[in-house]
Amino acid sequence: MTPFEQTVANQRIAATPSRSSFVMANAGSGKTRVLTNRVARLLLDGVDPEKILCITFTKAAAAEMADRLFSVLGDWALATDAQLMVALEELEGARNERAPDDLAKARRLFARALETPGGLKIQTIHSFCESVLRRFPLEAGAPPGFTVLEDADGFALINAALDRVARDAGDDPVLAAAFSQLSGERNEDQLRGLLIGAAAKGAIFEQASDCETQIAQLAQALKVNPPFDAARVKDQFLSALDVQDLKRAHDGLAAEGKKPQDAAKRLAPYFSTEENSEKWLVLENFLLTSAGTPYKQLATNATDKHDPWVKPYLQDLLTGFDDTVDNLKALKIFQDTAAHWRLTAALREQYNATKSFRAVLDFDDLILRTRALFMRAESAWVMYKLDFGIEHILLDEAQDTSPEQWSVIESLFEEFFSGAGAREVSRSFFAVGDLKQSIYSFQGADVDLFKQKEQELGEKLAQVTDYKSVPLNLSFRTTAPVLSFVDSAFADKQAAEGLGDVVPVHGVKRDGEAGVVELWPLTPYPEKPEVNPWDAPVDAPVSNHPVRVLCDRVASTIKDWIDKSELLESQGRAVRPGDILILVQSRGKLFTEIISRLSALGVPVAGPDRLKLNEDPAVEDLISYARFALCASDDLSLAEVLKSPLYGFDDDTDLFPLAYDREKHETLWKSLRRRANEHLRWRSAVDEISAASAIGKFEGPLAFLNHVIDAGETSGRKRFYQRLGKASSDAVDELLRQALDFENSNPRSLRAFVDWFDRSAADIKREMERENDSVRVMTAHGAKGLEAEIVFLLDAHRDINTRNIGPLISLKDCEGRGLPPEAALLVNSKSDDIDLTERARENLKCKDYEEYRRLFYVAATRAKDRLYICGVESGKKSDPHKKPVNQKTWHALAEDAFGRLVNVSTDSSPFWEEGGGVVRRISCDQSAPVKKEPLLVETPAISTPSWLFQKAGKETLAQRLTPSKLGGEEEIHQYLEEADGSYSPLRGHDKYFRGRVLHRLLELLPEVAEQERLNVADRLLGWLADSVDLGERERWRDEVLKVLHDPSFAKVFAPGSMAEVPIAGTLGAGDTALKISGQIDRLVVSESQVFVVDYKTNRPPPQVAAEIDPSYVAQMAAYRALVQEIYSGHEIICGLLWTYDARLMMVPKEMLDHAAVRAGIAG
Repeated sequence: MTPFEQTVANQRIAATPSRSSFVMANAGSGKTRVLTNRVARLLLDGVDPEKILCITFTKAAAAEMADRLFSVLGDWALATDAQLMVALEELEGARNERAPDDLAKARRLFARALETPGGLKIQTIHSFCESVLRRFPLEAGAPPGFTVLEDADGFALINAALDRVARDAGDDPVLAAAFSQLSGERNEDQLRGLLIGAAAKGAIFEQASDCETQIAQLAQALKVNPPFDAARVKDQFLSALDVQDLKRAHDGLAAEGKKPQDAAKRLAPYFSTEENSEKWLVLENFLLTSAGTPYKQLATNATDKHDPWVKPYLQDLLTGFDDTVDNLKALKIFQDTAAHWRLTAALREQYNATKSFRAVLDFDDLILRTRALFMRAESAWVMYKLDFGIEHILLDEAQDTSPEQWSVIESLFEEFFSGAGAREVSRSFFAVGDLKQSIYSFQGADVDLFKQKEQELGEKLAQVTDYKSVPLNLSFRTTAPVLSFVDSAFADKQAAEGLGDVVPVHGVKRDGEAGVVELWPLTPYPEKPEVNPWDAPVDAPVSNHPVRVLCDRVASTIKDWIDKSELLESQGRAVRPGDILILVQSRGKLFTEIISRLSALGVPVAGPDRLKLNEDPAVEDLISYARFALCASDDLSLAEVLKSPLYGFDDDTDLFPLAYDREKHETLWKSLRRRANEHLRWRSAVDEISAASAIGKFEGPLAFLNHVIDAGETSGRKRFYQRLGKASSDAVDELLRQALDFENSNPRSLRAFVDWFDRSAADIKREMERENDSVRVMTAHGAKGLEAEIVFLLDAHRDINTRNIGPLISLKDCEGRGLPPEAALLVNSKSDDIDLTERARENLKCKDYEEYRRLFYVAATRAKDRLYICGVESGKKSDPHKKPVNQKTWHALAEDAFGRLVNVSTDSSPFWEEGGGVVRRISCDQSAPVKKEPLLVETPAISTPSWLFQKAGKETLAQRLTPSKLGGEEEIHQYLEEADGSYSPLRGHDKYFRGRVLHRLLELLPEVAEQERLNVADRLLGWLADSVDLGERERWRDEVLKVLHDPSFAKVFAPGSMAEVPIAGTLGAGDTALKISGQIDRLVVSESQVFVVDYKTNRPPPQVAAEIDPSYVAQMAAYRALVQEIYSGHEIICGLLWTYDARLMMVPKEMLDHAAVRAGIAG
């Protein structure tokens, strides 16, 4: 049997519905096909679609599998009998005979799958857990109707929880001491990151009582006495010293010999100091070098001749000192760890309380609460209900499953074969994974656990059902040269550590197809690096920096391929940008520089695969815009806005004259406004910024951002795109989405949004499929599950920095002296290690290197045809081959691999201008028939229509009115024709501005204590009307305070009254019905009456009701009609509060009735 026939046979075995299987699949060996085939065969065997649960690692994988499955079932539905027979035989193998209705049943599967209630269960583990919790919220202790927190919301929520813990610490001496313990060596950001990082991942103790129990256990494990502090430990050691013995040792050292005499000089101050703290420092300086290691020799042979007692005494002294230092280190670790555990437990408790109050769960909660639900003794009813809903479980990417996720899956698995769950139906469990591709330890994946589960589950399954472990070694994705290189790279046993029990070997399905692997020499550092000009961006590499040189070479290579129609031999066509995938280990300088160089050469590039929203330039500019809108004296934010693509101010011709030539204490904004008419650009900026700021203050973040992005002949979006490219559009769209989400669950406040955004750390994960035919640049982690014809490994010489392990040292896989394996000790640096943490750190280092090599495997196997391995020489210029094999970089491993390969070709000319180096290559020519793609019909070029970038005109609205627009027939018809009579900030401070400001004050100030209203009013006016003259602002303030302090209005502003009450409804019926939407300034509801009050700021106001503007009367009539629908048994009383002279005027019922008839809203 050929390797291909063996693989097909193994795929059929793995897809057999009646058999449980654990499939170990090499990269590119068709595991998704096996998963799809297994589901299809289950359906063919008559299993109800809702009885199948397929768990994938990502939503993208779930979508891909669902697409493939529906594509297969759709093809069956439309196939002829002959075609369908061939498809079924390919799926199941040849059969002697088929039932007459087999074909008809296969054709109906597409409709059955589509009509399944809730759809096929192809979902992530988080989606599955969410569905369980929504089905059984009370049993799981979850809030019914809970919302799942997005990452940004969760980050903001836990930050707010930490602020609350910090405030509470003022009344809690234990928490206060914990903060004091940790803050001494960390700034606020570091401490915040340390605590939030631990609490966000969950804690080993959810309650403070659990924490204290573990802290007591920690003290025993580290052999420390908690009441002791460092000074007391030192005092104990020093008090045990005999000063006469120490003096004898000093005299013996001072007798003869330079080194002993130098030691004696270091010891001499001990005898003249009284303070123990100083004595300790003297001993430390006497016994230890500046590096903290013991002196190799204090006493010499000459010392022995003088006094042989000295040398053994000093050795005993050093041993005792070392033991005491270890005790001090253990005490410090205990104190730091105990403080960390206490604060983490308090933060976790506060975070959980906040989530419970808001009826939200984060992604970890979905897993943990489902696990807890399944493990409870009283959950039998839940398991019984689920057991009758699931008969077949399929698990994708099993190597990436965390321990908590395994617990959830195993709970279902156990129910299959226990008690009532073991029903007389066919049940199966299927898992597929690859230990070599386990690269998500930071998300909880554990290689050792994966191997353990494979063995344990296999043994359990074999006892109750037909079970088989199935290997899939043949690669359908990759050409022979790439696979030969991969096999050679891990042929050394040390290099293969962490990749499984056997050295990986890959079969080749694409034998005879052209492929190549090139190993580029490391880009050397120049002997004389250039220096950037003083005004260059701080992170821009100089032209001869190796990062820049490498990126220039890669970008120009890709540019040449595209311009010269480089042949992709295996497919008989030219290379396209979408064929190319550039991988890095992290998003550092190489990542940003390669995107920049490709863009500069005009090569289509998809941009970064993940955007950190608060670090995107367009988003930073928009947030700076919002900061300035909130505070007109924020010169820095305004300068950032003016320099941004939105306005494009130049340093020399715009910003310098405005900033330098200012009056004393004049802000940049006042300078710009004063001199606006000197330049058209300045005038335009003032008008646009004034308009945007007004919208931000009154209408909230979404309206503000929409205005900045879409207003003007050349929209802000277009300006960002022209300067920053497509990535800016994605970031701006995400910011708009976040503003919308924020307003849906928070007050509509620009200030609150900016504060929330500062607390969040949202990332945008962009889908990097190749539909737009662009070069993709991403991390190797992000590329898991993807493939490309051509792959560059750009930073193959980047080593992992194991020195950065910590400060939390996990004790997992390390004997922890009775501590829970998930415990982590807080150790500030490697020099503070004790024996326990030193072993744990070494274990973590080994695990990190194993995953580092697995990541190399994943990165290399993304390539279908070509693989290019590049790297930048390290600044130290050390020999990469001096390290042990299991600690070598990818590039060094690749060099070793080429040393083992045959038929390696080498270029004769140097690759780099400085430093030389040659390219090594393995390749094969195309000998198999070319598999050409179907010809693509080229889309003819279409000119951009003139209307594309024009704002859409206002649509004529249906009869939807605001109450303030109701009046006589003339006013109504005019409004319906214009459909937009609202205030536009582009017109500056028109007649509505003052009224809106006063309305805002009347909304906010009643909630402020009377003695504080004056100061608060001044601050609010400084924000709401900063461009208004100070004297005028004071008059506005006094007008409002006069109203609020008038005893006759006590009822209007009494506790229980409501401000700015939105109201909407439909009045009338049929064709004459009017949709009314408005906002009542003040609403007071009593047992029998409802008092509707609207503020009016006319100057001067009417003195009698008959003089009231008819539109005001109609407005109040509309309010009355709408409120009457809600409070049908109440008397509705309407009044106008004239702010100018602090007077409340009732609107007579007869006037309201007449206005209602005229406006067509009479009941």
